[in-house]
Amino acid sequence: MSLSLLLDNAVRKFGPRVALEDDTRTFSYSDFISRVDRLGQSLLGCDLVPGETVAVLMRNSIELVEFDSMAARFGFVRTMLNARASKEDHEYCLNFASAKALIFEKDMLQHVDKMREKLENVELFICVRGKSAWSLNYEELLDRAQDRSSNWTPVNSDIHSIYFTSGTTGRPKGVMLTHGNWIHVVSTHLMDINPRIDHDDVGLLCAPITHATGSLVLPHLARGARLRILNNFNPERVAQICINRNITSSFMAPTMIQLLMQHMPAKAQDKLSFHSLLYGGASFPVDRLEEALEIFGPVLVQLYGQWEAPVGFTVLQPQDHIDALKAQNSKLLYSCGRAISFADVGIMDDQGSLLPIEQTGEIVTAGGNVMLKYLNNEEATSEIREGKWQRTGDIGKLDENGFVYITDRKKDMIVTGGNNVYPRQIEEVIYQNKEIEEACIVGIPDKLWGETVHLVAVCRSGSTVTEDEIIKWARSNLPADHRIRSVEFVDELPKNNYGKILRKEIRDSSRNQKSKKH
Repeated sequence: MSLSLLLDNAVRKFGPRVALEDDTRTFSYSDFISRVDRLGQSLLGCDLVPGETVAVLMRNSIELVEFDSMAARFGFVRTMLNARASKEDHEYCLNFASAKALIFEKDMLQHVDKMREKLENVELFICVRGKSAWSLNYEELLDRAQDRSSNWTPVNSDIHSIYFTSGTTGRPKGVMLTHGNWIHVVSTHLMDINPRIDHDDVGLLCAPITHATGSLVLPHLARGARLRILNNFNPERVAQICINRNITSSFMAPTMIQLLMQHMPAKAQDKLSFHSLLYGGASFPVDRLEEALEIFGPVLVQLYGQWEAPVGFTVLQPQDHIDALKAQNSKLLYSCGRAISFADVGIMDDQGSLLPIEQTGEIVTAGGNVMLKYLNNEEATSEIREGKWQRTGDIGKLDENGFVYITDRKKDMIVTGGNNVYPRQIEEVIYQNKEIEEACIVGIPDKLWGETVHLVAVCRSGSTVTEDEIIKWARSNLPADHRIRSVEFVDELPKNNYGKILRKEIRDSSRNQKSKKH
């Protein structure tokens, strides 16, 4: 099986049916694959060859889905950049991945223009719904496509994509995923996660396709379903679309689901068509999870994974949610589920030995879900590899029934609203503020966001800066998902004998203070 063959089969079976729709456009399967092929042929005509990296920088759109499918058919390595990241991060990722082409939306035109001189390898700039003296227009590029064959036949070991993810320190790391990895993702969705998808379904893409929600695309297309694409998440509008467009499946961060719940009409369950509402990327407060089950019905599916082992290697099924409520055993709702098919999950100590049930250690996984390696970073790859196993950086345990429970994070990553936020990156920006002497970023629990970004800071002598002033300054200097929500001023930060800031001690203290206030 190949990803391209899945698309060919879908076109053969469902050609005239609607594949994609947004607010103003619909494309049948036949029209969609025609546009996909013309995009690939046009890139070949611009002297790009299979194996070279093509990057995309845009919000959710039909064109983004076309790009995703095109790369799988023509053998280009795709890199999807987070549109909300900084210009510096974009420059770094594009250069590190040696991207030869960049496809971006019109709203990013000025942003890309400011980067151009620093991009070492990008030779081709393609603007969706716009153009400039230095860029091509996406639709014009498709119109001039000529019938070209790439003469490329995929094998499972071929590189499919590079996703950038950060550790708690340093620059983003490039996760290299193969075609075999993505065949595993599609198979997992169709077998374990969302087996009920068929040609009568309507999937909603309202979370960023460049993140985990992008894993919904190929499984839905393979089964002849329709995909409704939104370029942003407005909970009131999403609620109406879910009802009026008979949405049957979607993927959202817990924060998004909680916001959506606030805008659902009375007796919403009677008006909804969901058979699968996937969530992951952050914890879901159990009391709110029980309320979500009342609103949406027995359709919630929790995934636990990371780009190093996409998209989820454990799943908490709808029946698991229901069993927990029926037994009045909310403990199970704290679990992130059991291992999916063709993937193993275990608990490992620091010495590389697997631990028995109910013992706490680092969560590890193995199987077709595990990435090839980090791009040009063998040291980082070796740090997380233990034989066939891959370390996750999360601390947890397994119960006697195989359910996984995350108890802590080995690293300091903050998960807020389903987004991974890394303290060191924020701290580097905070230190640009002349009022700040020392800074430590930690995550503190929040019912809506999972965690929020909290700054503990030592001010320079004589400073009179306020919490509101720091928050306002940070809002202007950090991406939206990195914004500081609260500030605590202290006389000094706790450190060890070597002068290293004790982040865990600060985090625990900040969390205790918050719990006392509530």
